[in-house]
Amino acid sequence: MKRLSVFLTALVCTFVWHPGLSAEDESVLETIVVTASRLHRSAAELTQSATTIERTKIDARQFANVTELVRQIAGINVIQQGGRGGVTSVVLRGGEPNFTVVLIDGIKVNDSTNTRGGSYDFSYLDLASVDRVEIIRGPMSAVHGSDALAGVINIVTRSPDDGAQVRAEVGGHGLRSGRVALGGNVGKVTGTIAVRTLTEDGEIDRAGYDDWGLDGSLSMKVGTSGETGLQLRYQDANSTSFPEDSGGPHFAVLRDVDQRAIKESHARLYLNQTIGPAWKSRLAVSRYERREDASSPGIAPGVFNGVPPNSADTVFSRDQFSFVLSRNLGGSAAVVVGGEWQNEDGRSTGILDFGFPIPTDFGLKRETLSAFTEVEYRFNAVQLLASLRWDDPDDTFDETSAQFGAVYTLPGNGGALRLNWSEAFKAPSFFALGHPLVGNADLVSETATSFDVGYRHSIGTSKLIELSVYRHEFENLIDFDPMLFTNVNRSKVVTEGVELVLQWPMTSSVNLDLHVTYADSDIRGSDATLRSRPKWRGGVSVDWRIDDQWLFAANFLALDNFWEVSIPTGGIYLDGYQRLDVAMSYDINDRFRVGFAIDNALDENYFEAVGFPAAGMHGRVNVTYQF
Repeated sequence: MKRLSVFLTALVCTFVWHPGLSAEDESVLETIVVTASRLHRSAAELTQSATTIERTKIDARQFANVTELVRQIAGINVIQQGGRGGVTSVVLRGGEPNFTVVLIDGIKVNDSTNTRGGSYDFSYLDLASVDRVEIIRGPMSAVHGSDALAGVINIVTRSPDDGAQVRAEVGGHGLRSGRVALGGNVGKVTGTIAVRTLTEDGEIDRAGYDDWGLDGSLSMKVGTSGETGLQLRYQDANSTSFPEDSGGPHFAVLRDVDQRAIKESHARLYLNQTIGPAWKSRLAVSRYERREDASSPGIAPGVFNGVPPNSADTVFSRDQFSFVLSRNLGGSAAVVVGGEWQNEDGRSTGILDFGFPIPTDFGLKRETLSAFTEVEYRFNAVQLLASLRWDDPDDTFDETSAQFGAVYTLPGNGGALRLNWSEAFKAPSFFALGHPLVGNADLVSETATSFDVGYRHSIGTSKLIELSVYRHEFENLIDFDPMLFTNVNRSKVVTEGVELVLQWPMTSSVNLDLHVTYADSDIRGSDATLRSRPKWRGGVSVDWRIDDQWLFAANFLALDNFWEVSIPTGGIYLDGYQRLDVAMSYDINDRFRVGFAIDNALDENYFEAVGFPAAGMHGRVNVTYQF
């Protein structure tokens, strides 16, 4: 607490401007992207490569889940261990899955105690509750601190309109889901609450998933220029699946499955206040907590050594306090300065069963003080943005992260050139540091630097063509050394790539989104191949408003072959694949909608992980009623 009091004393001496959040426009270019910068800029003003998927497209294209949505984004590859219930990870621009910071309503949900180094499991996200998804590609520690080596994904949950909404869906593999939401206001107070549930049996024997959750929010006007609010989220989930790297139902020798029980919650209290004609402030306090009880039958030896039966009960929490003061320095300049205090606490109680139990208990805490600033300056057709952040974790070296970018608007044709240089760090996870068998307390932070250049061309307010070329360098990567039987820092990985994004309303009733990605990843000084990195991938999403009532949508994805590993088989190449999903919706009236969807409509037989077949063709039916 002494560190916190010193931190707060320093903060109150800071004076800056924080531009107000402008009203959201549904067009591609005017959507405000709050994840990329504390200056709250539109996509057209960003120096980074960014994509935002709005609720209108989510509803129109009827993605089966968040996993299928993020597949249709340039620069992202998804690894799903079978169907829902299996661990689902995201590889962003060739980085490891734990190199992406995942936020839900701006609250970081990466868990430092898990065996994956803090990567988030996307199988636990319910798409029915999602209003918007923002993806920022490239190192982002200058804004978000530790862990943002490859980028940031922010999931913004849905707030219901005034009144009530009921949604229900049934489908193949025992899919049953429902959501009831209520929203309204009394005077200056606006409140929302939503309850959701989902169950899916899956294609694989004894593999499945079920959860229920609660989302809520309250906001209230304070005086004539302030607002305070509270956001809450709770989720209780259970899943079963074959263990990671076990070879799945095709190759696993042990036929029992992993069992996991998750309880996840977060809460945030914030206060926004305008002070005079130009001053603004934001105060936010949040808490995130995740409890996981997991047990595994282990993995029998194969080409690689097996894994003994094991279990672990973990509890992880993250408390954050942030304060920002802001000021406009004139029509061509703006600056933000602020700070953050964060406290992380992780504990794990478990065993490895070698015929006799070996305890694997560990517990760590990490307190981090941070200070940050962002400066924007505009002159003529040039916009410059610089961000700087200092983080001081109490269990490792302090880190300073910088980001510099520029946008040059070309005269006359609606095009713009942008460039961005940034760096980031990831403090070692609690598992990597503290596990009694493989942990190493001498690990240092992993780091990344990136250079990204792009061309963005807009036509009107809704058409966009964007081409990005990037080079990322990741250093001091944490890896398990089987000879030393511990985690070590050693690898350097370079990823280079090109991304093409097209967002195009072809007519007044047809919208098309296209993405193509080429990415090459190389471990310097090694002949080893990185997992789950197809060089080519691309996709097309189309929605067609046939008339006032009927809407058709299709999502197509294709990718190159890629290297994967399992304990029974060792390393092998998995074939690339093509996948098509189609959907129709019918608006009975302005309150009642019925949807029909066929996932994997071509019944493609493919694998994203060795021995884990993707689900075959199956259908879904959903109904939505707005009271």
